[in-house]
Amino acid sequence: MSSRLRWASVAVGAALASLGALRMSSAATATLIEQDSSEVVDGWNITTAPGVALVAISSNNEIYIEKAANFTVPDQGLQISFDPVAGVGSPATLIDFTDEMVQNNTGQAFSGFDFLLLNIGSANATFPGVSNVFAPPKGTGYDYTSVNLNGTGDVLSYTGNQDAGTTSSWGSAAVGDNLLIDAPAGSDFTFKEQSESGGGGTAVPVPAAAWQSLASLAVLGLIRVGRRAKRRLT
Repeated sequence: MSSRLRWASVAVGAALASLGALRMSSAATATLIEQDSSEVVDGWNITTAPGVALVAISSNNEIYIEKAANFTVPDQGLQISFDPVAGVGSPATLIDFTDEMVQNNTGQAFSGFDFLLLNIGSANATFPGVSNVFAPPKGTGYDYTSVNLNGTGDVLSYTGNQDAGTTSSWGSAAVGDNLLIDAPAGSDFTFKEQSESGGGGTAVPVPAAAWQSLASLAVLGLIRVGRRAKRRLT
């Protein structure tokens, strides 16, 4: 939780060619999970939905995640499931989304954005307070103005606007500008992101091949993830 990973803008071909370099000799291994696939990381079987890509690094009972999501349908929900793996010891109890890129390729502006925890285990995963969530991001074509956490700690709602055809960046190097999940023993849950349509921004037609842009998002920053993780853990 003490370190913040940032996405770097690198060419897709160069990043793909460098994936092998992420299998580091140190204790850290960066795991890429994308497009409806699963990998086991620190006791959790993590499964991404189509439209989602992430890089995970485990250290000291905590999983650090950088993530990209591509929304192509208005009011769409994209999910990542976290299922504890039997027989491999205790899973990590903290999951730290250090930063994220959210593409709005729906053709409509967002009026809000929600993060939800759908629990099915004997214990509930929660967002442990608004001091441990993404600060409302602002940038070209997007302006999220406020954030609210419900009383049970499983619904995090952002109000604001994100124009169609834009990509918002969540998380930064600032202390506290990350999204933390407390996942105690017995938890079994799905992390869901839900876009809300109806914002006041400019609607931009979705390019015919917009879905292909996820491939770029899936590998953005992989080289920097590996380098920074190696510096942090060695």
